[in-house]
Amino acid sequence: MHGKVSANQIDTTNQTQTDAQTTATVNNTSANGTSNDNDNNTAALTNSAASATTSAADSQNSAATAATDNTAMATTSAATAAATAATSDSNEQTSYNQNDKGNYAYLDSVKLSDNGQLQVTGWNATNSSEGKPYHYIIAYDNTTKSEITRTQVTDPVSRPDVQKAHNVYGAAQSGFNVNLKLSADALANADSISFISRYSASASGNSNYTDFWFAPITFDKENHAYLDSVTVNNNQLQVTGWNATNLAANKPYHTISVYDRTTKQVVASQTIKAVSRPDVAKAYPDVDNADQSGFNVSFDLSKLNLNHQLQIISCYSSDAQSDNAVSYYFTPITNGNYTNQGNLDSVDISNGQQLIVTGWHADDVSKLESNHYLILFDNTANKQVTAVKSVTTSRSDVAKAYPSINTAANSGFRTSFNLSDLGLISGHSYSLVSRYSTSANGNGGNGQYTDKWFSLPSFNKHENNLDSIEMTSEGLHVTGWMASDFSLNRNNAYVIVLSNGKEIGRQKVELSNRTDVAKAKASIFNSLKSGFNTTVKFDPAKATGNLQVLMRFSGAEDGNSNYDDQYSSTTYATNAGAFDQISVSDNGIYVSGWHASDQSANKPYQYLIFVDAESGKELYRQRVLDINRSRPDVASAEPAIINSGKSGYQLGFNIPTSLDHHTVRVIHRITSDVNGNSDYVDVESQPISIHSDKWAWPFPAVGEGHFAGAQLFGVNPGGEFRQNGFHDGLDFGSYDHPGAHVQAIHSGKIISVGYTAGLDWYVLEDTGDYLIVYQEAFASRGDINVTPGQQINVGDVIGTRDTSHVHIGITKNHNFNYDLANSFNNNGTWLNPLEIIRNGLNG
Repeated sequence: MHGKVSANQIDTTNQTQTDAQTTATVNNTSANGTSNDNDNNTAALTNSAASATTSAADSQNSAATAATDNTAMATTSAATAAATAATSDSNEQTSYNQNDKGNYAYLDSVKLSDNGQLQVTGWNATNSSEGKPYHYIIAYDNTTKSEITRTQVTDPVSRPDVQKAHNVYGAAQSGFNVNLKLSADALANADSISFISRYSASASGNSNYTDFWFAPITFDKENHAYLDSVTVNNNQLQVTGWNATNLAANKPYHTISVYDRTTKQVVASQTIKAVSRPDVAKAYPDVDNADQSGFNVSFDLSKLNLNHQLQIISCYSSDAQSDNAVSYYFTPITNGNYTNQGNLDSVDISNGQQLIVTGWHADDVSKLESNHYLILFDNTANKQVTAVKSVTTSRSDVAKAYPSINTAANSGFRTSFNLSDLGLISGHSYSLVSRYSTSANGNGGNGQYTDKWFSLPSFNKHENNLDSIEMTSEGLHVTGWMASDFSLNRNNAYVIVLSNGKEIGRQKVELSNRTDVAKAKASIFNSLKSGFNTTVKFDPAKATGNLQVLMRFSGAEDGNSNYDDQYSSTTYATNAGAFDQISVSDNGIYVSGWHASDQSANKPYQYLIFVDAESGKELYRQRVLDINRSRPDVASAEPAIINSGKSGYQLGFNIPTSLDHHTVRVIHRITSDVNGNSDYVDVESQPISIHSDKWAWPFPAVGEGHFAGAQLFGVNPGGEFRQNGFHDGLDFGSYDHPGAHVQAIHSGKIISVGYTAGLDWYVLEDTGDYLIVYQEAFASRGDINVTPGQQINVGDVIGTRDTSHVHIGITKNHNFNYDLANSFNNNGTWLNPLEIIRNGLNG
């Protein structure tokens, strides 16, 4: 019941009469109502009674139709009452205000007890009660318009406070404290109940009475319930909670059911035995039978599908088969939306002792599948390795990412497996299974369960890194790390140096802790103990070709069997060099660079040797004296070569005739021979042109030489036999310019090889600025070495001279037919070769 005004908040001793109030609900409350005085009239208000109303006028109208069933009772009881009243009147005639016509009352409280009785307390004082010694409290159902029950006030309560406030007849003894037994139907069905205080001259209270109607009371008609827990034990779904409501006061059968909302059918149901719940009775004192509203039931889990949406229903009914029921539908205990999310955050076997897995697995069914297991499964062998029970941990990040999964906030796991117990097999593939199960036994597989499979990194990984290497006089010093899943049961670690794939040295190592490697490579077995820092001893002179470092885990003490090998990703040169600068000036050459070799021990001499780029024939050599220059860049780039940090050199010299106008390759040689002809190691440059962009003489060994008048360009003595006395080129005779091979006087492209009368076989070269014709020197096509389209460099052999001279003509005009037509015209078509070659004219 609920009240609008608390009795403790109202001064009941100063309460004045008011008009009838609207319906009031009471819980330790009081309410005012209306009075009606039926003196000299009779009215019936019985369990089968005629209707009554809350207005005094209606009560007075009903008096006209009052029954006469009380007249026979005006005998001994009436006489006794009259005598008592007379005595009382004589004692109080001068002690109360006989002129007060008021009917005063107040309902202090209305409480519903555990057995369904109402305890009603209050007071009612009025001069109209004089001569009416019988006091009743009546409960009236405003829904059915009938009396529910009544009780006589046989033990009035002293109320001096009322006497002081209202000096009327009997005020000092106007209090009442009575119990009324309400019917179950009234509790369940009545919308409101009115309480009536009646003073009557009739022992039955049905005639000659004065009434006070208190404001109507409404009882709690809510359906209160709570599901305390839903758990799974021994393959039973155990449900505890309570359901309390006055609506069920006349419904003694209580049933708890499981409703499958997915299939829309009841899948389990039980009529329950009430469980005492004094806590509910304390919270809801105005609800009948609240102290017996608890339930604790179990359902066979095999009949339930936890991945469906399941709902618990509490139902009160009037009999076991009745459809007349009051039901409470609890929030579904499973959501029916199959959500199975998870992630394996990390896998760590770096310490070689434990397999540590961390991650999360979220599924709302885990509320009921409350046993969490982590299972290690061998995919290769298709069998379980082990299973452990794991406690879930808080994961607020998962809850934020998956707000629709209620259990996401407690979905984390971190579990360790002892590697010594697992018997992992290198090369096998493994999975981790996170399982929520209703079973607390084994791996949870004999109950209902939900699995999330995670792939573990394959147990076949190996990685390494060489942090540094340095060739020393004792051998190769190496630092780095090596880790391998295959090192399980292979406890011997070796570092081996190979030269061109052949072992030249090995060193057994005791591996040290590398926390950085463990952090970066946590999924590799024993990656924590992976570091090494050692010198593999051998004579550096044995290092030829390319070096490679091999890292080995072996089951054998000598490292020669049952092993797992890893090779360094880098191979290292044992002889390397570079020409940083080869500068060719007008008169000189400057060469600088570096050359480092593991075979340089006992080789103190260095040479630069120049060979023809095509024939490989040596043209020139010179010893290098400025050697062993500091080169820290080389030491960093070529750490596997001894003394690479002191490998620099430089040399400058004037260009000898033997090199001028040649394309050469430069060889740097480190040797033990003072002349540089034996016991050496070389590095070689790309082709280098020496003055290839300049003009040269067709017979370099002779150079410019000398010419007779008739050989010179233009009009000269001895040339009178020519048309117009004009010579369009320069003749190199076999006597004054001996030599068999005619060499190109400039770099360019061969655009024509042909034969014509007066020229014999000729070669036409285009330099870009000039056309050069080589003629009158070749008796046949076989004497010519070049072909059209060929790109040539200065000094290349054009052909073999087998006549007395070679005629070379130069023109800037690129129309050779026009040039030939002007062979004897001194009009500027042809230019002086002697001047161009001598002065290096370009354009």
